[in-house]
Amino acid sequence: MNKVDFLISHGVEAQTAIDNMMGIDIYDEMLNDYFEALPNDFQTLIGYKNAGDMPNYAILVHAMKSNARSFGFMNLGEIAYEHEMKSKENDVNFVNSDFNRLQNEVQNVINIITEYKNM
Repeated sequence: MNKVDFLISHGVEAQTAIDNMMGIDIYDEMLNDYFEALPNDFQTLIGYKNAGDMPNYAILVHAMKSNARSFGFMNLGEIAYEHEMKSKENDVNFVNSDFNRLQNEVQNVINIITEYKNM
């Protein structure tokens, strides 16, 4: 299985993302940067959640949504979008009660990228 087929088999809308980035080489390079930043960004997001800082949470989860969609991780993009909208409404209860779903999808994306990079 080639790398693009691997991504597609894991629900990643990779071909559109690769086309938007003008090819697999740029996609891979930018994906590596995304992969390196994602754990730190997520830790920062946890801090905002724990502090109840919904304005900064909304800003960071908005960026998380946009980045995920740019690389074809549409499920993470959708979950992050829900969190963005709810945090803009200052719905701390939603953010707290649904956070595990976001966390699980972030870990899923990390796992997919890890396997992809090892191919």
